[in-house]
Amino acid sequence: MGNSEVLERLAAQLLEDAVNPPHGSKGVSQEFLDSLDRIPRKMLKTDDTCAICNTAYLEDKYPLVVKLPCNNRHHFDLECIGPWLKLHATCPLCRKDFLKKKAPVVVVDDEEPWDDTFG
Repeated sequence: MGNSEVLERLAAQLLEDAVNPPHGSKGVSQEFLDSLDRIPRKMLKTDDTCAICNTAYLEDKYPLVVKLPCNNRHHFDLECIGPWLKLHATCPLCRKDFLKKKAPVVVVDDEEPWDDTFG
């Protein structure tokens, strides 16, 4: 089986799983996908490729390239990363989980306020 066949089967499986997610899968919401920053065509270089499909972005007349919030260099074709993120809420490169919320910083002040009435 050639590389192109493997990629086509993988893409077909990802699309199928995105439409009919396996039981217990935890992906991101459509709102998260819609909020991803787009990379304008003029910012793309001729050798920039999608890490998933390995296709040069500029081969497409109207590329839709998005940047993930984990790293400015983690960018993908929306058609490739969308199905992945619907199944897995993690970056496929660094595995940052986009569903984990940052814990709020709580400042504890153990000192009692100064009271000079008994002084």
